[in-house]
This record gives sequence, structure tokens and C-alpha cells, in this order.
Amino acid sequence: MSERKMNLQGLSFLVADPNPYFCRIAQGILRGFAAGKVITTFDTTTAVQALAQHKIDILLCDSGLPPDGGLKFVHSVRWDAASEYRTMPILFLTADTRTSTIRRARDSGADVVLAKPVSPAAIFDRLAWMAFTPRSFVETSTYFGPDRRFKIEGFPNGVGRRQEDQQPIQVGESDGPNLAQDEIDSLFKAARMGTG
Repeated sequence: MSERKMNLQGLSFLVADPNPYFCRIAQGILRGFAAGKVITTFDTTTAVQALAQHKIDILLCDSGLPPDGGLKFVHSVRWDAASEYRTMPILFLTADTRTSTIRRARDSGADVVLAKPVSPAAIFDRLAWMAFTPRSFVETSTYFGPDRRFKIEGFPNGVGRRQEDQQPIQVGESDGPNLAQDEIDSLFKAARMGTG
């Protein structure tokens, strides 16, 4: 990701974290990336106020955000159908890297999870990943957020459950002669050697 250029100039960030020291660090990191505006809040109430008073482009939310935790705050942002911030990119920060915690963050609607303590490179990589790998949003009766599938390696029973999932490709009859095994082998050999 470091080879790609990413311009954060003009973007507004909301850092919602109960630790003032971390907020200052995050503010310095984001300003170092030329972020336009960085607003810091220490609890859910002031985070909600910041969303109402400012145009925010990206949210960095800590798992321990008082009073009810960052998961509940992320979930409330995603489930407010009237909010202009419903599809805002959300980077979820946590010191608890257990699989169950990461899964709950994903299921709350976070775009990515970043383990604390963080480094400038880690924040940049996650922001770049969100910028250069956009995912469509999915809405079901129990979830609203970015598509939780990072890659599709096939569907269970060969059929996707979502409307936009394409049906499996049907292989038809050959309309010409098939390649012999030695011809196939020579094609792969040429490709491995870089002569094909």
C-alpha cells in the first residue's frame, strides 16, 4: 500500500477515544498525513454531537468508548437510516485482538479493525486499504455495513445468497479440438519461465 499515493487533504476525521493522550497521538499522525480537520471526543455523547455539528469523512472509534463501548456506538451509526454518516468509513481500534472481538466489530459494521498500540504506518495502511478497496454496503434484517466478504472463493453449494451474486458459470460443450496434456504442460512451462 505504501507505493500508492493517498491525499487526505481536506478530509475530516473524528477520533472517538476515551484516552486524551491517544487522541493527541492520533491527531498528530493524521495531521502528518495532511488531514484537513481532526476532531477528538472522549465519549459517545460528544461523538454524536461532533457528527451533528461537523462534516466528518472518517471515524476512528475505540472499543472502550464510554459509556456503552465502541461496538454499540458503531452499531448505532450504521443503523440510523436517517443519518448522512451511515456509510462513513469506520476504523475500529482495540487492544483486545481476540477473534471474537474482531468478529463483533465486523458484525457491528466497522470497515476494518486496528490493534492498539498503533503506528503511523498501520493507520496509513488501513486508510489506504479502505480507500483503494471499496466494498459495497449490505443490508439485511440483522446487519447493515460494508460487505464482510473480503474475497469470494466460491459459494456454498455453488450458489450465492445475495441478489448481486452471479450464478455459477455453466461450462458448455467444446467447439474445437481440446489441447493434449503435453501441449497444456508446455504452456504452463513457458509461463513459469517467462517465455510464453
